Amino acid sequence: MQPATCALALLALVASVAQAAPRGGMRVVNGETAKLGQFPYQVRLTLHVGNGQQALCGGSLLNEEWVLTAGHCVMLAKSVEVHLGAVDFSDNTNDGRLVLESTEFFKHEKYNPLFVANDVALVKLPSKVEFSERVQPVRLPTGDEDFAGREVVVSGWGLMVNGGQVAQELQYATLKVIPNKQCQKTFSPLLVRKSTLCAVGEELRSPCNGDSGGPLVLAEDKTLVGVVSFGHAQGCDKGHPAAFARVTAFRDWVKKHTGV
Repeated sequence: MQPATCALALLALVASVAQAAPRGGMRVVNGETAKLGQFPYQVRLTLHVGNGQQALCGGSLLNEEWVLTAGHCVMLAKSVEVHLGAVDFSDNTNDGRLVLESTEFFKHEKYNPLFVANDVALVKLPSKVEFSERVQPVRLPTGDEDFAGREVVVSGWGLMVNGGQVAQELQYATLKVIPNKQCQKTFSPLLVRKSTLCAVGEELRSPCNGDSGGPLVLAEDKTLVGVVSFGHAQGCDKGHPAAFARVTAFRDWVKKHTGV
């Protein structure tokens, strides 16, 4: 079986990554540029995958020492450079962002790359961080609401153009959650399960390669409901839904490992 998916995963920043990595794509397609402090839970992960190669993913700050990201993001990683409180990466000036190096991270025990199942992972920071206006933990959901029909916001630093460069400034876009049955018309029911959440945007708004592991939050109060997981193999600018790991399905797992 060749599923119609493209995991929105490891993208080279300064060198090509392993041949198994997904092809390039767009940034958060047709998104807007975020302001400093607008998404204080947003994390940028530079993954060192060996042989001088680097890759990009997003993440969400859970508390003073834990970050939630996608399972496929850490598959090849040897270490993870964690950037907090940052928006603009157009230069190397010290703008007050926090940069930490982590070697302690792990994906879900039942992560399955073939079916992109249980596509979540945790990164532990080497020391606890202090919160500020720019660095804050994300709000986590309670209960098991479906969220279908709700407006949500996705954010990340994915590629600007197909095969081009990653976004230098954090991008975001508003989407709408759709029922899983509707999403299964685009992706196989083997891929879209109870632990999957799908969302689609008007005017071809969508997350894409390089946005993996990043947050999908409710537009009204920024509660984290999804972790960027996979999209359609045809590309991110075709109007197809994007798929996310449903955070409510992994609340017990997160709490078990982090206490959050």
